[in-house]
Amino acid sequence: MIEERTDGRKGVRPRNRALCCECGELRTVARSYRGRKPPGAEDPDPVAAPWCRWLTCTACRTVTLHALIADNATDGSRRDGCPMERQNRLQDQCRRRIERRLTAFVAEGIMVRRQIAPEDMQVDDAALEILEHHGTRRLEIRVSRAVPSHELLQAIDEAEDIIDEPTKLGAWTDTSTGRWRGLALRRGRSDRKGIPA
Repeated sequence: MIEERTDGRKGVRPRNRALCCECGELRTVARSYRGRKPPGAEDPDPVAAPWCRWLTCTACRTVTLHALIADNATDGSRRDGCPMERQNRLQDQCRRRIERRLTAFVAEGIMVRRQIAPEDMQVDDAALEILEHHGTRRLEIRVSRAVPSHELLQAIDEAEDIIDEPTKLGAWTDTSTGRWRGLALRRGRSDRKGIPA
């Protein structure tokens, strides 16, 4: 928000910046000014419309659509963007952490299977499953694709503790495919469930 014009009775009048959608020229506009659409002009996209104004461009010398740079929108938002922008940054940060940790598992020799459909997991509501196959002493991590990033990150935190102490995986199970044991870390819960044979 730019406070550059003054009024003798009301003091400083706040203004926002606006960017011409045709040429990219920057100008200022009063916060309350809505502008008038010129005859024959197309309406802006409905999603973008609240952030657009019809203003006279100083470079184009005609009324064009300007994108509002709402500097005042961040004033009540801890100075780091709107809530949706913060949420997107947190999700990106969470995805990067997940990727680093799964890559570290692979570097340790653990097989990581990603994007498993919930119906293909041993436990339908599992965020992550850890399996150990006897004889090969090979660990396998299976990651469900239906899990939000923050829940998966919590499950990976818990999986790291289990991998450091494999006895938490429970008892061995004998099946036609071999001897193995496993544990499912369930979605949205802190409880664990042994994987059924």
